[in-house]
Amino acid sequence: MLRRLIRNRRGSAAVEFAFIAPVAILFYYALVESSQGMLANRRAGHVATAVGDIVAQDGQITTADVEDLFLIANAIFRPLPTDSLSIRVTSIRIEANSQQTVVWSQAKGSMAGLSGTLTSVPAPWVVPGSGVVRVDTSYTYNSPLQKMMPEPIQMSHTMYIRPRGYVAVLRPN
Repeated sequence: MLRRLIRNRRGSAAVEFAFIAPVAILFYYALVESSQGMLANRRAGHVATAVGDIVAQDGQITTADVEDLFLIANAIFRPLPTDSLSIRVTSIRIEANSQQTVVWSQAKGSMAGLSGTLTSVPAPWVVPGSGVVRVDTSYTYNSPLQKMMPEPIQMSHTMYIRPRGYVAVLRPN
């Protein structure tokens, strides 16, 4: 009877499943969490690119126009929540002596607008007598599952683009 019990394999599949199932579930949660985080990071970068491109297309833009761009940014971010999305749009003029002067800056969320002179524009973008549009995005990703990533992840992107046919993007008076 003992030999017959030792040779019996009827419950082996259930035991193997009990060992493998927790690992498979853990991998599944890790995949879902990392995919959602990568989607949020990609959307933050896409928002910076799209907003910068639209601002750079015209020589003048109003405060209301930029507010509309912030609404478009929220639409780009869907279905992810946008309550922690911050955006800053800045028009920068590069003077003849390579000094970087902020023409105007407008922000949404926790970011503050820039003013005065800057030293943060990368060297390839510093061309005397030209302008640059800078868009900064910041997003705090809170995982909906909170299993694999219990702490929020801060994502940020900065994008520079030259205005098309204009020295700098201005604000009408």
